[in-house]
Amino acid sequence: MEIASDVQQFLFPDRLPYTDRLKIEASYLPHDRVGGDYYDYVPINKNQFLICVADVSGKGIAAALMMSNFQASLRTLLRQTPNLKEIVEALNYQVIENTKGEKFITFFGAIYDLSLKTMVYVNAGHNPPILLDKNGVHLLEEGSTVLGAMNPLPFLNEGFITNLDDFTLFAYTDGLTETVNEAGAEYGVQALVDYLQANRNKDIRTMHQDIIVNLDGFKGRNGYRDDITILSCRVE
Repeated sequence: MEIASDVQQFLFPDRLPYTDRLKIEASYLPHDRVGGDYYDYVPINKNQFLICVADVSGKGIAAALMMSNFQASLRTLLRQTPNLKEIVEALNYQVIENTKGEKFITFFGAIYDLSLKTMVYVNAGHNPPILLDKNGVHLLEEGSTVLGAMNPLPFLNEGFITNLDDFTLFAYTDGLTETVNEAGAEYGVQALVDYLQANRNKDIRTMHQDIIVNLDGFKGRNGYRDDITILSCRVE
């Protein structure tokens, strides 16, 4: 268990950028000592970077080790190609080969270009991240089904956003929105959207703290049922 916990910590990036132009913040609340959540920030070149969030079905040591393999595959593929559709297709094949269809992974990955002000993304069965920009609030849903369920993927689309500057992207795993209070109600997506709309100008570190405090108050005496990962990206 201790080794698996160490393995999972090695998956997460040591440092995240926090400059005037680019700010990235992450929060991870494990349900147990180890879990199956993963987030990453990977610089590709001086203008482009990838951010991603993923969640493997199940918990414990097996989930942590599976996600370790997934992270290694993703980073290797990124060195070979910047094409997000090709990367997702290869990741899907890799998950099926490793798990024989017994587990799956939900995944959201986005590549942003600071110079072109464009974002390409694929959402593979993951909770849609929330994008706040000058045009309002958008849920990033374009993509495919979960990875590891079938090969080839039945469909695969890329989301492509142009003229994207001065924005905040908020990604998370389902442990956040599926937190249940003492009355049996889930926290849900709408509470998250309402908070982000009302507090969109706050520092993203403060936003993370607020959401975690809000969630803790919402659940009352109930425990958390799953890992919770939050990843925010702000470009100004």
